[in-house]
Amino acid sequence: MSNKLEVFFKPKSIAVVGASKESQKIGHAALKNILISDYQCDLYPINPHEKTILGVPCYKKLTDVKNDIDLVLISVPAKLVPSIMHDCVKKKVKNIIIISSGFSEIGNHKLEDEIKDIIKGKNIRVLGPNTMGYKNAADGLDASFVFGTPRKGTLSLISQSGALGIGMIYLANNEFVGVSKIIGVGNKLDITDDDLIDYFRDDPDTNVIGLYIEAVKNGRAFMNSIKACDKPVLVVKAGRSSAGARATSSHTGSMAGSDNIYSAAIKQAGGIRCRDVSELFDMARALEGQPPLRGNRIGIITNGGGLGILLTDACEANGLSVPKLSKKTADKIDKIIPDLVNANNPADLVADAGFFRYESATKIMLEDPDIDGIIVASVHGGYARPREFTGAILKMVREQRLHEAHNKPILGTWVGGKEFEDLVFDLKSLIQKNFASFCPQIIHLP
Repeated sequence: MSNKLEVFFKPKSIAVVGASKESQKIGHAALKNILISDYQCDLYPINPHEKTILGVPCYKKLTDVKNDIDLVLISVPAKLVPSIMHDCVKKKVKNIIIISSGFSEIGNHKLEDEIKDIIKGKNIRVLGPNTMGYKNAADGLDASFVFGTPRKGTLSLISQSGALGIGMIYLANNEFVGVSKIIGVGNKLDITDDDLIDYFRDDPDTNVIGLYIEAVKNGRAFMNSIKACDKPVLVVKAGRSSAGARATSSHTGSMAGSDNIYSAAIKQAGGIRCRDVSELFDMARALEGQPPLRGNRIGIITNGGGLGILLTDACEANGLSVPKLSKKTADKIDKIIPDLVNANNPADLVADAGFFRYESATKIMLEDPDIDGIIVASVHGGYARPREFTGAILKMVREQRLHEAHNKPILGTWVGGKEFEDLVFDLKSLIQKNFASFCPQIIHLP
C-alpha cells in the first residue's frame, strides 16, 4: 500500500479544516506553513465563520469545495473529527492528517475506533491522530503546524513523538544533517511505521531511514518492512526501563512491550538500534553519504599512539578487525613516516604530522585491497595545524567522489579543543555545500 503514499506526500490540492485567523491556533499555523512553502498546490481553508484567511478564500465546509482534494489536514476538537471524516468520504478524499489530539493517548479508544469504522473499506490513508503532520523538505512542502525548516538532505525521519520530531529538526540542522522528510505518526490509527519504511524504500530522495518509536502496531509487519528495505534503517526505541514504559503508555496510549524482544527483533530484521537521537544522526551521517563496508578490515591512521590503541580496541569490541599491514603497504607507509616509528596498523604518523603524511597515508590505505575502510584520526598536540588534517581527508573524499577510485568509507575523528571546534563547523559547512552525496563521517571526541 506504500505506493499510495506518493500523493500523500506530493498532493496537488490541500484543504485545512479548522483553519483560523487567530495566530495562536494550530489551524492557523498549519495553513500558514503550507502557504509559505516552496510548493505549488491548490489550497482550501475550511472555516464556517470566515470568508478569507491569510488572503486565501475560505469555505464553510469541505463539501463546498468543487475541485478534487488530495490531502486534508484536520485541526478541530476531537469530538468533531468524525463528522469531518464523513465529509472526507463524501468528497472522496484519499489522504488525511488528523492533527487533533484527545484520542487513545488519553484513553479515548472509542472515538478512535469510530474513525476506523468510517474509513473501513474506503481506500483512505490517515496519519495520526495526535500528530504534528509532516515536512517534505525534498519537495518543499510543510504539511505540519510546527515551526522549523530542516536542511534538505537524504535522511527520512519517522517519530512517534511530535515534540521530539520538532527537536530532531533543530538538532539535524545544528549537526548539518540534511533531511528528506520528517513525519510525526502520532497514535498510528492507520499509517504505521512499516507503511512509511515501505514508501521510503522506493523513495529516490531517501538514502537512510531513522525512527523514534515507543511501540509498533504490528511487530511482524514492522520486521518484514525492515527486512525488505535495502537502505539503512536506524531505530531509537524508547521505554527501556519500567518507568519509561509507563511514560510511553501515558504519552500515546501504546504498550511498550519487552525491550529485549524489541532489540532482538530489530537486529534480526537487519535494522540498527541506536541509544539516542544523537547517535542516530551520527550513524545517519556516516551511512547516507558513504559506500558500505565490503568487509570488516579497518585501517587506522593517527598522529598519536594512544588514540590509535583506543580506536583499535573500539573496532575489535564492535566486531571489526584491525589487521597487520601487508608488506607492500607497510613499505609504502614506511617511506613517509619518521624513522623513530615503524609502519603498522594503526599507522602512527607522529605528533607533527601535517597534510602530506595524512594525505599520503590515506591514499596508501585506500589502495590496499586488504583494507575495507579507514579511520583517519588526529590529536591536537600543538605541532601541526588542524586544518591540514581536514584538508587531507577532503582531498581523498574528492578523489573518491569524482573518480570512484576505491569506494571505501572514510571516518574522520579528532580529539582537541577550540581549534578543532572551529574546524568542525567549517568542515561540515564545506561538506554540506560540496559533498552532499558523498561525505566522510565526522566525529568530535571531547
